[in-house]
Amino acid sequence: MVIPRLIILETLGDLGKPGLAGALLLVATLLYGAAGVLPAREERARLEERLARAEAALAHRQDGPGRPGPPADGEAFYDALPTEAEVTIWVERIYDTAAAEQLNLARGEYVLAPVADTRLVRYQIFLPVKGDYLRIRRFVATALATIPGLGLENLSLQRQNIGDTEVDALIRFSLYLARP
Repeated sequence: MVIPRLIILETLGDLGKPGLAGALLLVATLLYGAAGVLPAREERARLEERLARAEAALAHRQDGPGRPGPPADGEAFYDALPTEAEVTIWVERIYDTAAAEQLNLARGEYVLAPVADTRLVRYQIFLPVKGDYLRIRRFVATALATIPGLGLENLSLQRQNIGDTEVDALIRFSLYLARP
């Protein structure tokens, strides 16, 4: 069913200025709730769950008064990390995280090197990025929070002119992978 535009305009005219202002406030409130409050609630729930897991792990590992002991199972550490075979999946997730912040990661350099005396492999990722500082900052924070085994080694920022809103950034991540 299509409602003619004339009926909508007449209804809005009947509301008057106070009614129209109220309708606009109602729409603004709904948009704010959908765009700001709901994602913040979900993020808070994720952080509370993460905190509970960390507190449980710390309580489980208590060796003495206030000192965490060695992990009961060394394999659990390696099991929590991505494997070498999954490296493309996690690099793709880094690119997806950048795309969510509307950043273009056109080219990058990648170096794979084993970590001595461990079952770890370090995958260094060098990413030149040009964009808004806040978007770059959110990208780095989101990537570190959502990708297991990812660490930030270096972040270099440079602005060409004082009035520029965009910065040139060189980001160096290390993605630690478990070898079988």
